[in-house]
Amino acid sequence: MTEPEFQQTTEVRYKVVPDDQLPAGRATLVVDGPGFVEARIRRGHASELLCEQLSTVSRHIFSNGLWAYHWREGANETDPCSDCAPAEVWFEIHPADDFPKDMVCLHREQPGEFIWFVCEGHLSEQACGEFNEYLKSSLQNGYWVQHWDENEPGVVIRPAHPSPGR
Repeated sequence: MTEPEFQQTTEVRYKVVPDDQLPAGRATLVVDGPGFVEARIRRGHASELLCEQLSTVSRHIFSNGLWAYHWREGANETDPCSDCAPAEVWFEIHPADDFPKDMVCLHREQPGEFIWFVCEGHLSEQACGEFNEYLKSSLQNGYWVQHWDENEPGVVIRPAHPSPGR
């Protein structure tokens, strides 16, 4: 099997959008292309502050090559990567008391894992679930890859309380 060509993603955006920019019944839609990824979230399912903070952290991660994306037409279709050992990435919603002042998202990263911790009230359960479905599928299909220097310790920034039942 030929190794896919991974590109540096130069632009990552999370945006709150009006209803007409998403399919009926969906809270999120991830749109991508060569060099960019845009996560659109239906108004009422995420705060502007969350989108700003997610975009800032994501921009840093991708512009520094910590993650890479294999973009191609139809990348979100089912086409499992049989040789992949994908990292796990997911979103979790936590109580507001778990977050420092003015922060509505934190993350924890270590080899093979990246978790977004989101302050309750800033992301709906539906949007959280849809992002998790997208991430699981995209990672299993080999479209996202984590670059990790095994000599560096994991970056750990997390809320005070562990997630219930993940």
